[in-house]
Amino acid sequence: MKNKTEVLIIGGGIAGVSTLYHLTKLGWSDVMLTEKLELTSGSTWHAAGNLPHFSNSYNIMKLQQYSIDLYSRLQEETGQAVDHHPTGAVRLAHTQDRMDEFERVCAMSDLAGLNLEMVSVERLQALYPYLDTSGLLGGLWDPADGHIDPTSATNAMAAGAREGGATIVRNNPVEAIEQQPNGRWLVTTAKGVIDAGIIVNAAGFRANEVAAMIGHQLPITSMEHQFVVTDNIPELESRDQMLPMLRDPDVSYYLRQEGKGFILGPYEKGGIPWAVDGVPAAFGQELLQPALDRIEEIMCTAMEQVELIATAGIKTVVNGPITYTPDGHPLIGPVHGYSNYFVCSGFNFGIVQGGGAGKFMSEWIVNGHPELDLFELDPRRFGDYTDHDYCVAKATEVYANEYQLGFPNEYAMRPAKRGIKKTPAYSRHAEHNAVFGAYFGWERPSWFAPAGTPAVEEHSFRRGNWFEAVANECLHVQKHVGLLDLSPFTKFEIAGTGAHPWLESFSPNRIPTQTGGTALAHALTQEGGIAWELSITRLENGSYYMMAPAAAEDLIDDWLTQRLPSDGSVSLKNITPEYGTLVIAGPDARKVLSKLTTSDLSNAAFPWFTGQEIEVAGVPVRALRMNFVGELGWELHHPIEHQLALYDALMEAGQEYAIANFGLRAMDSMRLEKGYPIWAHDLITEFTILEANLGYFVKLDKGDFEGRDALVKQQEAGLTTKLVLLDIDTTDIDAANGMEPVYADGNVVGQCSSGGFGHRSQKSLALAYIHVDALASDLTVKILGNHYAATVTQGCVYDPKGALLKSDD
Repeated sequence: MKNKTEVLIIGGGIAGVSTLYHLTKLGWSDVMLTEKLELTSGSTWHAAGNLPHFSNSYNIMKLQQYSIDLYSRLQEETGQAVDHHPTGAVRLAHTQDRMDEFERVCAMSDLAGLNLEMVSVERLQALYPYLDTSGLLGGLWDPADGHIDPTSATNAMAAGAREGGATIVRNNPVEAIEQQPNGRWLVTTAKGVIDAGIIVNAAGFRANEVAAMIGHQLPITSMEHQFVVTDNIPELESRDQMLPMLRDPDVSYYLRQEGKGFILGPYEKGGIPWAVDGVPAAFGQELLQPALDRIEEIMCTAMEQVELIATAGIKTVVNGPITYTPDGHPLIGPVHGYSNYFVCSGFNFGIVQGGGAGKFMSEWIVNGHPELDLFELDPRRFGDYTDHDYCVAKATEVYANEYQLGFPNEYAMRPAKRGIKKTPAYSRHAEHNAVFGAYFGWERPSWFAPAGTPAVEEHSFRRGNWFEAVANECLHVQKHVGLLDLSPFTKFEIAGTGAHPWLESFSPNRIPTQTGGTALAHALTQEGGIAWELSITRLENGSYYMMAPAAAEDLIDDWLTQRLPSDGSVSLKNITPEYGTLVIAGPDARKVLSKLTTSDLSNAAFPWFTGQEIEVAGVPVRALRMNFVGELGWELHHPIEHQLALYDALMEAGQEYAIANFGLRAMDSMRLEKGYPIWAHDLITEFTILEANLGYFVKLDKGDFEGRDALVKQQEAGLTTKLVLLDIDTTDIDAANGMEPVYADGNVVGQCSSGGFGHRSQKSLALAYIHVDALASDLTVKILGNHYAATVTQGCVYDPKGALLKSDD
C-alpha cells in the first residue's frame, strides 16, 4: 500500500470518490482514498439516486446542475455504465405559497441556464397521465430531472480517478489520526500508516468517528429514511418510455419509476434519528428494520393521487441511514481550528450533490476557495453551540420539513433548540414583543410585533404580517430615535508592534494610525473577491478593535489565525462574547446620549466615522460614530456584563424623545435605501471589490495587499459587471427573496443580490450585479413570475449627500 500522499480522502461514498476524481481533473495525481469496506458501502449504495435541479438555494441548484451534467457524460468519458435516466420530473402545488415558491425557483433557473417551467393543471395531466389533479393549482416541470444508479456513478468516477493517477485502498479502516508539527497528518489504517499533507473527512455517517480521532465533533446526525419498491405494474410494462419523476412537496413524498414498478419515498413527521450514540462497528451494507406505520398516511394519500400505486404489491422496503446537518445542507470546506483538514460530508441528497461536491471540495484544496461563494455549505457556518443534542433535534426537525416552503426567515424561526445564545437585552426585547430569529445560534429581534398581537411571523414570499410593523420601526428611527442590538457582531482585539503592518498586508483600505481613527475594509481573495467585511478602530492604547459579520466568526478566526506572523509581533483575541453592541440612531440620538455622558458629542469634537472611549451612564463604552441605517447615530460597544444597565439607561433617557426598539428587518430596509451592501449576499467571493462598487475603499497606491494584483489588472481591463441599486416599479411585491434575475431585451443581464422595501423613501429596491453594457437599457426584474420595470438609481435614494449621518443638531 502507498504510504505517503499529498491528499488522503477518508470514505469511499460518492462524495469522497467524487473529490478524488476532481482532484485528478485539476492535475493532482498524488492523491489517495481509503475506505473501511467497499466503495459505496455507507449510504450511497441504498440511495434512491434521484437527480433534481430544484432548490431554494441558487448555489445548491448550481451544485446539483453540475452533478447532473457530469453524470450525463461519465459513461462516455470512463467507459463505465452509469444507468442514467433523464426522465424529467413534475412537482405539484396545492397552495398559492407553493406556486410562489415554484415561480421563484423557475426564475433562479433562468440565471443557471436551466429550463424549469411553470405548468398548468392541464399540462400536469398531459405530462403524468395517471395523476389525479384534484385540488392542484399547477406545478413545475424540469425536463432534465431523473435518476441514476448510485453505485455505477461512483464506480465510474473511481475509474476516472484511477486513470488520473489516484490510488484507492478498500477494506482499510482508519484507526488513528495525528497531526504533526509540520502540519502533515499521520493516519493509521489497518494496512499501515499513511503520511498525508491534507486529509478530507468524507466518511458519511461515520464522519464523527473520524472527527473524534482528531479531537472534535461535526454537526451531523443520521436519520432513518424509508422508501418502498413495488412489484411490476402492467400499465408500466406496456409503456415504451419511463414516467417522469413526481414529487408532491405539500404531501411530502417522491415517486419515480423503477424498472416496471415504482419507488415511493415519503418524508414523515416524527423522523427517527439513528445511532445517535455511535454507529455499530460492524454496520456496513445492511439496512434497518422497516416501519411502514410511520409512512402509512403519506402512502395512502399518494395512492389516491396515483391509483396505479395501489394496484401494486410491495417488493421491498428500504430503510437506511442518511446524514443530516442542522440546516439540511452538507458540510463542504475547511474545519475550524485546523490546518490541512477538510470535510465533505453530511449529505441528505448525496447522489445529486455528490458530483458537484467533489468539484468544489477539490477547488477548496487546490485553489484556496471554490468558484462559487459557498459559505452556506462551509462547515464554519456552525459554531460551538451545535452540540450533540442540538444536532439531533435540528436534524429531526429538518427531516420533518424536507419539503418545507423556502420562505425567507422560516428556518431561523423554527422552534427546535432555541435560546442557545442570548444577549442580556433579550429579556427586554421579549417584553417589547420581539419576533426572534436564531442566527449563528444568537436569538436576534427580527421585528417587533404591535402590543397585544402574537409575536409570530406569518411567512410569505410576499409582504407579510411584519410589513407594517417594520414600516413603523423605520419611520420612528427617521423621525425620532431607535435602539438596535447588534451584540452578535464578531469582535477581535489586535495588538503588538506588528499589528499595523499586518493589517495593512491584507486590507485594501488604509488602516488608521491615529487614536479614534476608523476604517471600513474588506478581506479579499487573491482574485479580488470579497471574503469578508470589517471595520477597524484604533484604540487609545494603540491596539485595534475589529468588528465583522456575526455569522462569519469561525471563518474569520481561521482566516486571521492562519495569517498571523510567526515572530509573535501580533496578538489576536476573539472578544465576541465579552462585548455587546447597542446602536442608537435617529435625529434625537445625540440628545439622548448627551443626557448620559459628559463627553462632547458635537461634530467638532466627535466627527462622523471616528471612535472614542467614553462613559455612558457610568458604563465604559467604545463609541463609534457610524451605523448601517443612514441616520445620526453611534454604535456603543460595551462590556457585556453592563448591557442591561446601559440599555435601561438609554431607554429611560430616551423616553422624552419617544425612543423605541427596532430590529433586523428595519435595519435591512434602511441600509438598502443607503445602497449599503451586506456580506454573504451582496459581498461575496464571486465578485471583486471593484465590481461591488466599493472602489472608494481600495487604495492601490498604499502598497501590496492580498488581491491587489488582480484588482490592478481588472482596473486596467475595465469592469464588465457592477453592483447597482435598482428602483423597481411595483406596489405590492419586492425582490426580497434573493437571486431574482434582471433582464434587458428578454435576456438575463444580471442578478439581484438583496432587496426589499424602503419605507422612508417608499420605494421597492434591490442591489443587483448587472453587465455594464446593459446599464443604460430598459431593465426588468422577474419577481414571482412577473416582470417589473427597474431603474438604476444615481447614488442612493435616501439622504444621498449624507447630511443626516453628519448632522450637528
